[in-house]
Amino acid sequence: MSRRFLLAQISDTHVRVDDEGASLRQLTRALAQARDYAADAILMTGDLVNDERDEEYAALATALIDPPAPLFLMPGNHDQRARIRAHFPTHQYLPQDGFLSFALDQFPVRIVCVDQIVPGETHGMLTDAQAEWLDRTLSVSSRPTIVALHHPPIATHDVLFDQIGLRDAKLLKTVISKHKHVRRIICGHHHRVVFGQVAHAPVIIAPSTSWAYGLALTDAQPIAPKTSEQPGWMLHIWSEQDGFVSHFMGL
Repeated sequence: MSRRFLLAQISDTHVRVDDEGASLRQLTRALAQARDYAADAILMTGDLVNDERDEEYAALATALIDPPAPLFLMPGNHDQRARIRAHFPTHQYLPQDGFLSFALDQFPVRIVCVDQIVPGETHGMLTDAQAEWLDRTLSVSSRPTIVALHHPPIATHDVLFDQIGLRDAKLLKTVISKHKHVRRIICGHHHRVVFGQVAHAPVIIAPSTSWAYGLALTDAQPIAPKTSEQPGWMLHIWSEQDGFVSHFMGL
């Protein structure tokens, strides 16, 4: 197994069937770039589709028939767990019921994915049960680990997104602080690149492949305007010698 590991993080694809194929074209471009960079794995960190519709998941499943690397799916607030299971029956890492949380142990870097969506709501929630699951899962191995979720666990100072981010983020901090081998926390939701920190672990918010949102620091500024900023994805590179580095990859 190579001592360098490349993880392509693709987030907030918002696949639709009424956008003349725009969202699918952006996803296809991101997958092609991941192939060009020889990604070892691809993780899609939520908001896979736009409106939780069966036809959107069907279109997404078709686009992902032949990915350039092992590909893994997480839900976001625009997703429905049952439809993800129904349209991706061969994704055996997904639990058959309950939360779609899982750990990937087959790579040099361990990846622990936390489903913290709240059906029917825009914000995320880390429950006591999920925090206990995360603590147990992180205790299994001390290998370098990425924790992935959809909602950012940090305050970004954006007027809208801090209201619809991860609630009970202090609970996540309590868990992460116990596990120094967690080297990155990655997420999506904001449709823009943001950096922060939880306990000792850097937090990286990935952009959307479909569109970028602007930043509103006050109520006087436009709330979540779509901007001309470049959409894209993140490439996280780990090596045994140098640790982690993360790159924004524009589309």
